[in-house]
Amino acid sequence: MTKHSIEIDFSENIEINHPKCIHGPTLLFHSSTSKFFACSACRDRQECDIFIPYEKRHEKKSKKIIEQHEKEYEKFKEYIQIVQKNRKKFNKQRDIHYCYTCSTLFSENEQSDHIDHKYTESLNRQQLRQPCQYILQPLENKRSNAQFFFSQTFIDYLINEIILKTSWDSIICIGCPTIFENLQCFNLKKKFHSYLLDYDIRFCSFYSSKQMLIYNMFNGHIFSNKKYFQEKFLSIIKNCLIIIDPPFGGFHRALSYSIDKLFQSYEINRNLILFNPYFLEKWIIDAFPNLKMLDYKIEYTSISSLNLCRGKKGSPVRMFTDICPSKFPPLDDINYKYCFECNRYTLLTNQHCFQCQSCTSKDGLPYKHCLLCQRCVKAERIHCNTCNVCHLPNQCMNKTNKRKHSLSDNRKKRRKK
Repeated sequence: MTKHSIEIDFSENIEINHPKCIHGPTLLFHSSTSKFFACSACRDRQECDIFIPYEKRHEKKSKKIIEQHEKEYEKFKEYIQIVQKNRKKFNKQRDIHYCYTCSTLFSENEQSDHIDHKYTESLNRQQLRQPCQYILQPLENKRSNAQFFFSQTFIDYLINEIILKTSWDSIICIGCPTIFENLQCFNLKKKFHSYLLDYDIRFCSFYSSKQMLIYNMFNGHIFSNKKYFQEKFLSIIKNCLIIIDPPFGGFHRALSYSIDKLFQSYEINRNLILFNPYFLEKWIIDAFPNLKMLDYKIEYTSISSLNLCRGKKGSPVRMFTDICPSKFPPLDDINYKYCFECNRYTLLTNQHCFQCQSCTSKDGLPYKHCLLCQRCVKAERIHCNTCNVCHLPNQCMNKTNKRKHSLSDNRKKRRKK
């Protein structure tokens, strides 16, 4: 079952009425045949196996499963508190190390506790302020928490060309730790507040609750102490930019719900920049109707061994934003041009279509307008009079369907024999 065939029910208060797993409150999913509670963050039940049929939620077996996951949730919250408490003692210490095995900091006199572990040499203050650049590696679990760190070139562009040239008084980074740490370290002339919301518990060793919170962006649940964030941070800001880099397989409607939930008690003007592949545009616009896709290829570092952000056509990741596209200068002067009809920069290969009244290429390759389909299609596609759509040669939809039906009929005949 894919996210395309599933809807999410937000009619109930998920914090009170939904069972919890280690990722916080579950979401209530429903399809044409079933209704059930499942993890909000993990697509694969091998990663988080909570599954409660809605009509059986009060049965003894379901209650036992709920109780078990509730205990795991409480343990996770306790562990967050321990890591945050442990961090405070390193504020004025020297000879601090980071243990990759335990995902915590430790001092020189605690080295014997980590003798068989993998850990860093003594860290300086610069390294502690920029853990993504100097210490941490991106998480690489495709099913739940795969991470990609933005390239330094793009981070510099975003900060210098967008953030510093606008009137926001605050920046909230959701799942964008590299952008957040650069905001902390840049010698910025402009003063504004910044905050990190991320589910990666490793950051608790480097940032206090005044800088970041453990947060699930798909159910809006905050795990760590949120008093400062709600009473001090959100209560004083007026114009906020939210920067989100969500997992590519996440539910965008759940993401939209979480953002609204985060700001529901505050009157804050906010803009949004969201990073996702161009081929998810339909689902993004469905959840965020005000967003528009920019024609910029977003590059990540090559540290990760995952190839989800690389392809033959370059990075498929784009910016989706409710900020006017004309306010975004090009990423470079070589690969982009200005379209006067669209009033924005596009890739050199993206030609303006006067029938569609826009630059229509999504993947950076040339598109052409089909008068019969009344839209632009990839240049190598031709219009088929049999199925009345544009496709690659020898890929007629009607012929493919006939072939499938004939194959299934042959299988049925063999079974009868």
